[in-house]
Amino acid sequence: MEELKLVDIGALGAWSVSSCKVGSGIKELREDNPESFWQSDGAQPHYLDIHFSKKVSISRISIFTDFARDESYTPSKITFLAGNGFHDLIEVTTVELNQPSGWTHIPFDEEQEIGGKCLKTFLVRLLILANHQHGKDTHLRAVKIYSPMTTYSLNSGILGSFTSRKLQSEAVIR
Repeated sequence: MEELKLVDIGALGAWSVSSCKVGSGIKELREDNPESFWQSDGAQPHYLDIHFSKKVSISRISIFTDFARDESYTPSKITFLAGNGFHDLIEVTTVELNQPSGWTHIPFDEEQEIGGKCLKTFLVRLLILANHQHGKDTHLRAVKIYSPMTTYSLNSGILGSFTSRKLQSEAVIR
């Protein structure tokens, strides 16, 4: 994603799920291993929440699924909600997946009804409304949250126009 100037900000969020089977929870979802997955355990709809401590800009969310291995556990309809907290979640988009295999990218950097070039939010909820073949529980093998990469030049004027790096480094309080 570096060529797209995007960075994965998933590690900045607190992840929670509606339910999970033992050994198939958030840890397995966050691993970069296509053999591991989150498996829900309970009645639909299932959800995955990512709560950030500060407002973040999200360009895209990428989901890794494998219909060939997971069959009826593979999501077929996912709604993405966002908000400042659980009390004000609004629907951003809904995607329908037809036997997906590999990465599915859901871009938020196109013009959205909510305005702006990125989704700016504290909380994202992936709400799994349906699975293929009317499956009950769901498998997600990986989820990545991407934000635009921001870089600052020391000479950009943000920190003032100092003549030495020493003065520039002491211009702000950490």
